[in-house]
Amino acid sequence: MADQNEKSKGVKASRRGFMKGAALVTGGTIVGVGAAAVPLSGDKVLEMPYPDVPENAVTLPNNGKTVVIIGGGLAGLQAGVELSARGFRVTVLERSGTPGGKCKAWRDKKFGPEDDPAKREPGFPGYVREHGTHAVWGFYNNLREFMGRYGWRLMDMPKEGHMYNFVDKDGAVSHLTNSRMANPYDKAELLADAFKMGHLRPEERKDFIRLAIKLMTFDYADPKQREYMDSMTFAEYCQKLGIPDRITNTICNGLLEMAYFDKVQTASAVTLANIFQLIAGSGDDMKINLYGHPVSETFLQPMVDYIRSHGGKVLYNIDVQGFEKEGDLIVRVITGEVPDELGNVRRCAVCGNLILDGQERDDECPFCGANIEMAQMLTPQERGKQIFEADFFVSAVDIPAAKQIVNQNISVLGDSPYFRNILDLKTQSVYVTTLWFDGKGFWEEHVKDETGTRPGICFFATGFKYLGITINRSVRINFPDRKFTISPELADRDLTFIETQIADAQSVTGKSTQEIADLCHEELKSVIPNLPPYRDAYVNRWHHYNGYGVGIEAKRPPIQSPIDNLLFIGDMAFVAHPAVFMEKTNVTAKTATNILLDKCGITEGKIKILMSGTPSVAVDALKAVTSVYI
Repeated sequence: MADQNEKSKGVKASRRGFMKGAALVTGGTIVGVGAAAVPLSGDKVLEMPYPDVPENAVTLPNNGKTVVIIGGGLAGLQAGVELSARGFRVTVLERSGTPGGKCKAWRDKKFGPEDDPAKREPGFPGYVREHGTHAVWGFYNNLREFMGRYGWRLMDMPKEGHMYNFVDKDGAVSHLTNSRMANPYDKAELLADAFKMGHLRPEERKDFIRLAIKLMTFDYADPKQREYMDSMTFAEYCQKLGIPDRITNTICNGLLEMAYFDKVQTASAVTLANIFQLIAGSGDDMKINLYGHPVSETFLQPMVDYIRSHGGKVLYNIDVQGFEKEGDLIVRVITGEVPDELGNVRRCAVCGNLILDGQERDDECPFCGANIEMAQMLTPQERGKQIFEADFFVSAVDIPAAKQIVNQNISVLGDSPYFRNILDLKTQSVYVTTLWFDGKGFWEEHVKDETGTRPGICFFATGFKYLGITINRSVRINFPDRKFTISPELADRDLTFIETQIADAQSVTGKSTQEIADLCHEELKSVIPNLPPYRDAYVNRWHHYNGYGVGIEAKRPPIQSPIDNLLFIGDMAFVAHPAVFMEKTNVTAKTATNILLDKCGITEGKIKILMSGTPSVAVDALKAVTSVYI
């Protein structure tokens, strides 16, 4: 590749340049990123917990146009809400029996030991079982704007309640705290934390800062920078930069496993570069909030109710298999048929897969691990072909479903690079394992935050074979202003729920729930020596997270497909905006809404899409002395 430094800013990274840049970091105001950065004082809206954009708050009359949204995950529901508010008649078709996609939650009456007294209570609804605990970063400005506009709120996490606790198998402990200082001192505080990281030797800490500075200058919206970082793994990028392997394989790998369920040796460098770009703004950009518990009742079902209250439909157990065109446009989608010779067939309400008699394994869905009671027998209507017509179609499904539907309909959609690229997308697997323990106190004794006195909400496990980010869903923490708990219904119970997200799914593929639980329990005991035997366990097996291998970023489909009335949204889609994860689902949903308004010639109701993160004059100054290029 040609000398990218000359193409970017004509500035070579040098030790002198780095030291000058480091001085800017420690002495300047690090409050964000982006080519169009402006002083923080000019963007007060972005500092709000729920950015207020009055022009986005509209309710328009019915415009006579219909939209079918394939997929009832976050992207599909958010698009359904925005389109419903702007006069479109929306029908959301969801393959499973529960909304939310990767953010879903449901209740499991079977989880827990048989002698659990709660199970004897009349009307016991079951314990909340989640896809996995999901965090909402401070830089999710568009998702927060959406939630605030419709009155849906996150848990108000205390400022002292950070999640960046690192625990290594060798016993090393590190903390990156939420800033307690105002700009411009917040980044100096963060750097001071980095210089105290127990995972790194003193001589390695400057290298970590050097890496962080390089990554903070990344601009995802610049196609040349995006291509450069997508051309190598993160480990290769660190090697070129001369970063010691200990940094790459501890702190960076822990962050990558938490965010992308991948490893530095296989994920492209664009992954953490995008994260560092987004958290390089104000101290609040690193702050994490959680959805109100449970997310199914505080956020997902309210979106479903909103769509229905505006004349739309949200339909479950609808598995779209086919497209039909007339001329150059899609006119209808068709569900698959289930032949009578297959006998009794159930569909898992959690993952949406069909389960034939005898396929269940240990009373679990053989595909996702949900309790088999979540499988529902197909009705005669659900076994037959169903047809849904509309003016516009929006695909909001995950990568496996997108690949399946494109592969089955390539002759209808057209054998174009756009659809071929979808077939080349990769996925990552994660096994979310939750263990039930009787009693409390053992986690609180051994897992502490930076004060050494309060229990930590979670820890990033580094150096372990099985443990990933590990969360106590039942912990109750006393902060200066209030008590905090993730799951209020568990906080006052004498029990402990510990969730760990196993990013290296290949290491446990094919193992039973008990075998996986035993492996996690054994490693947990190295952190919590007095951990008692677990009483029950479940494992959610997910195989649909975005893969970020080298070169994959260039294959993501833009929102507008070659077919004028067919759009693709969600975190698998491409948009030239540095959004990630749930923020990206929101940005693509809003962008698709604006596209459909334009297609219909409707000028009112266009959604203003905010910058993700906070703008920074200091990071712009860093770009004058260094860049992401090596």
